[in-house]
Amino acid sequence: MTKKNIENFLDPKYLEEILGSFSKATGLHIEAVNRKGETLAILGNKYRSDFCQYIRSNSKGEKRCLNSYREATIEAAKWNEPYFFRCHAGIVIWAVPIIVDNVFLGSIICGQVLLWKPDEFFLKQLKKINSNLDFQTLKEKVSSVSMSSPEQSQAAADMLFVVVNHLVKRNLHTLEEEHAYHLQRLQIKADLENRKKKNITEFTDYGTYLKNERRFLSYIRLGDKTRAESTLKNLLTDLLTKTAGDKATIKIRILELASLSSRAAVEGGADAEQVMLKLQDFNNEINSIERIEEFFFKVHKIIEEFLNGIFKLADKKHLSLVNNARKFIMENYHKPLTLKATADHLFISPSHLSRLFRLELDCTFNDYLTRVRVEKAVELMKKPEFSVEQVSKAIGFKSQSYFAEVFRKYIGVTPLVYKNSLF
Repeated sequence: MTKKNIENFLDPKYLEEILGSFSKATGLHIEAVNRKGETLAILGNKYRSDFCQYIRSNSKGEKRCLNSYREATIEAAKWNEPYFFRCHAGIVIWAVPIIVDNVFLGSIICGQVLLWKPDEFFLKQLKKINSNLDFQTLKEKVSSVSMSSPEQSQAAADMLFVVVNHLVKRNLHTLEEEHAYHLQRLQIKADLENRKKKNITEFTDYGTYLKNERRFLSYIRLGDKTRAESTLKNLLTDLLTKTAGDKATIKIRILELASLSSRAAVEGGADAEQVMLKLQDFNNEINSIERIEEFFFKVHKIIEEFLNGIFKLADKKHLSLVNNARKFIMENYHKPLTLKATADHLFISPSHLSRLFRLELDCTFNDYLTRVRVEKAVELMKKPEFSVEQVSKAIGFKSQSYFAEVFRKYIGVTPLVYKNSLF
């Protein structure tokens, strides 16, 4: 990756906040470098030691330091652990690699310390390697370099390795979210383009939006994830079109939609406490968001969590059985469907299926079947050509009076009153 890539990956503000604090706490010098050894940022202590500044005061010393950083960075990446080395000037430094998805980006350089006081041999080597610099000045400046025991240096390196890995995981998560936001933008654009190609009439009123919203909420109550997600996509495109991209209005509608969805999820069998906690976190998160695609991504995410919460099944076999039972009911609700017929279709006993519905959906088989039929009745009664009697028969009720009784129990009014309110 290029210098630009690593700079985009590392969040400068967060890098300074975390590694700057590490530098101040330990008194150690820290730099972020790319894989060429080039310094991107000096963190915490804003300046290199007087000794290092003097070593780098000419192009020859600068080049040697760059080569030291590059070689150390490559070695650290090779072993994927802190790499200790003595630079050409004789001080101890270590490099902690930055590796993302097996791609080597650079490293965090730390240290610039001595493990022991400069002796005669050290000074002779220092003079020999840096013959172009004033030796007396070198002696004075090297005496100001911090001392650190091998144990202290190793502990600092281990701690820095943990911190750098935390930064990598955090920034990787941020990049993944950015990628998701980008896909969301592309999805919105594609939806709008498809509407233009199909000459679909532009969404113009909230009446239509609210009808689609009610349909969407019914899918959540039924745990119909596929239809819920498909309808949500259309709802969000409608919302974008209607509001002409006004962020304030979109934010209000998104908060409403999340709140309504949470209630529908609880009605569908999700745990109320967990749903409310998720909703609270969502509301707090939304308040700090500015981009439309983030609004849409976040609401997609929480609604997916709500839907997943309807089926908290530890056993995958049970999950498959319940989902297959739901699918069978959705396809055959208009028939005189029974628990036994559904169990036979799944090749399990009626008692076992009944137990699964109670344990996993917190309702009986008949409760769920009735819920599906009522939701379908609501959809059908929006069509003027269907009478209440026709709707009753279409959804599997033999008795219109019993249908009216059940409908009132779930919706709060009789089918006739509900239908008359629509037209």
